[in-house]
Amino acid sequence: LITAQKPQICLFGATAIGRDLAPTVASAMKCGLTADCTDLQIGEHTEPTTKEVHKNLLLQIRPAFGGNIIATIVNPARWPQMATVREGVMTMSTSSLDRKGQVVKVNGNLHDLRLPLEIIETHHRARKVNLKAARIIVAGGAGVGSKENFRLLWDLANVLGGAVGGSRAAVDLGYIDHDHQIGQTGTTVRPALYIACGISGAVQHRSGMQESAKILAINSDKDSPIFGVAHYGIVGDLSDVIPKLIKAIRGGENVVTAATTTK
Repeated sequence: LITAQKPQICLFGATAIGRDLAPTVASAMKCGLTADCTDLQIGEHTEPTTKEVHKNLLLQIRPAFGGNIIATIVNPARWPQMATVREGVMTMSTSSLDRKGQVVKVNGNLHDLRLPLEIIETHHRARKVNLKAARIIVAGGAGVGSKENFRLLWDLANVLGGAVGGSRAAVDLGYIDHDHQIGQTGTTVRPALYIACGISGAVQHRSGMQESAKILAINSDKDSPIFGVAHYGIVGDLSDVIPKLIKAIRGGENVVTAATTTK
């Protein structure tokens, strides 16, 4: 299909199937592939040595080097430009009636194709939580300290009628199940309120929650990167702060008022 249509750009969803299919296709086409993009833009790129300017390239943006930088990757030489994109990382833009897309139906003839593997049986397990549907999320990181301390987050979420999430560090430490993981390797969320407790704010985590309408961060480290994306911040021990928040909310205050008056 790519050989026949010669597209400039080829995008795949960063799903289980997409992550398996995309590199196979990229290898067959001998072109590059950028995985798990958190943003895509169209722009130009100037070669640093030849100073040649390439216009209308796909700028493939994703965290790199362990999340320490945000890299913009371009492929000016070997097309199609291919990337996989995580679900939910981009906001839906306003539709433009001036643009007209064309849907091309292709009848794939796969009857004589011999597959290298066969699915003998499948097992489905329901997810324990639907983070995408939650309007309020209380999330914890390694700074929570233990699985027992995570009980405070569950208590706060119950008072607010919200869901509980966790960073990858919290999941790796066994504080909470993987179904609750938020970030680049978990679920991307955009709740009305996101309360980050004991989360340092690594790039991988921020990419999965920084589009939340309001973010409240609770951390004992005043220099924690999470405060850079938070609308409200409390510097303090969450074992002291959260019970005070719960008491204030049960007393009739909204969470923002409770947060700004908690001492």
